Amino acid sequence: MVEGAKAGRPEALEQIYLGNRDRIFRLALRYVRFPEDAEDITQDTFIKAFDAISTFDLNLGSGLPAWLNQICVHCAIDHLRVRKRRWGRTTSLEAMPQDPPSALPSPEQVAIGRGVRRRVQDAVGFLSPRQQAVFSLRYVDQLDIRQIAGRLGCSEGNVRAHLFRSASKLRGMFLAES
Repeated sequence: MVEGAKAGRPEALEQIYLGNRDRIFRLALRYVRFPEDAEDITQDTFIKAFDAISTFDLNLGSGLPAWLNQICVHCAIDHLRVRKRRWGRTTSLEAMPQDPPSALPSPEQVAIGRGVRRRVQDAVGFLSPRQQAVFSLRYVDQLDIRQIAGRLGCSEGNVRAHLFRSASKLRGMFLAES
């Protein structure tokens, strides 16, 4: 299939698109809260992937889905940067589950939990797009450092640095509120 795409066969490109479209859309939706934006990111992902398909190395251990994921994450970060420039602060954790963590919480616990989640989501909007992505992958998707580095195409040290900086910023913001 990839060889056919590299050769420029439209049916191979279509197979790649149809086989990965839904997964890429769900990944994009994790970064932005609107399905319309996720659809734009999905389209950008496949446009960039098909433009660069000739550079894809079949011998890579991670394979085509991981390569597409990496392109999608970069497109989502670019989208968040543009949106942040246009609209100011953004929150990318809107998809965070709103269900209470325990089985039978009191209404007061539910209200407190929602308030805390809302404050964290708002605070995360002040992080850089890259820090938002790293924070989301670590604390929402619960990926380990190595997985985050692979998905973003950067070193593990870079991921740790972004996690440290984002935690420091958030800590400083919450301490300033107290």
